[in-house]
Amino acid sequence: MPSNIDTRLADLPILFDTLTLASLPSDIQQQIAAIDACLPQTQCGLCEHPDGCLPYATAIVVEGEPYNKCVPGGQPVTDTIHQILNINNKEPLTAAASQWPIDPITERPTEVRAIIREDDCIGCTKCIPACPVDAIVGTGKHMHTIFTDLCTGCELCIAPCPVDCIDLVPIERELTESVRIQEQDNLRQRYHTHLNRVTEQLADSSNTKPVVSMVEAKLNNAASQTLDISEQQAKDTIAAAKLRSKIKKLEKQLSVRENTNKRLELAELQTQLAKL
Repeated sequence: MPSNIDTRLADLPILFDTLTLASLPSDIQQQIAAIDACLPQTQCGLCEHPDGCLPYATAIVVEGEPYNKCVPGGQPVTDTIHQILNINNKEPLTAAASQWPIDPITERPTEVRAIIREDDCIGCTKCIPACPVDAIVGTGKHMHTIFTDLCTGCELCIAPCPVDCIDLVPIERELTESVRIQEQDNLRQRYHTHLNRVTEQLADSSNTKPVVSMVEAKLNNAASQTLDISEQQAKDTIAAAKLRSKIKKLEKQLSVRENTNKRLELAELQTQLAKL
């Protein structure tokens, strides 16, 4: 099997397990890897695959889905996929239209970057999990910031914002092919890191962060399906929950009035929880 398949389709986030790529013939994997490599890795979902570029690449090869649906890639990406599919006896499809004008130099839709209007941001944090490459930072009730150099212009942060304080600003730049490939590889890795981090959060029983996006919902389902919980683990989980409840109750009581016996009981409960 070619090495580029080994590196590109190996050690993928759990979200992509349902694609069953390892079970596909090597020539099919080769095409999927090649198409994924030419996609811009914005993970924008405009191709109707909200879980990213790789699922779209897989659908093109395995399910015969139209190969012209990558909006940010425009006609250049559509033409490249046409060549990878080796259907040169037909004219390439016309790329899906973008709301942004075509850049005469790149022949792709004009690139955009998201900008938060600082005076209007209420710090709700709803835009943060929407970003597939973790380009937004901020905490609750404090202003958020978008790292423009990391932003892909995917527009996914726009819809969750309840006060419409995020604007899209067109940018102009010229990239060599090698720099573009390097950037796409970096964005792909950032997306995979994002998926792996969210998977760990969802699997953490102490995490109270709600599922807020379609991708997180799919990750939650995928993680649940891979869990193999024994009867003892289930009992320990229930016991730990009960201990945490008692500990919180005692801590609240002790914050109001100190009590030696309750302090000792609290220490004992904490010891029991640590053993679990």
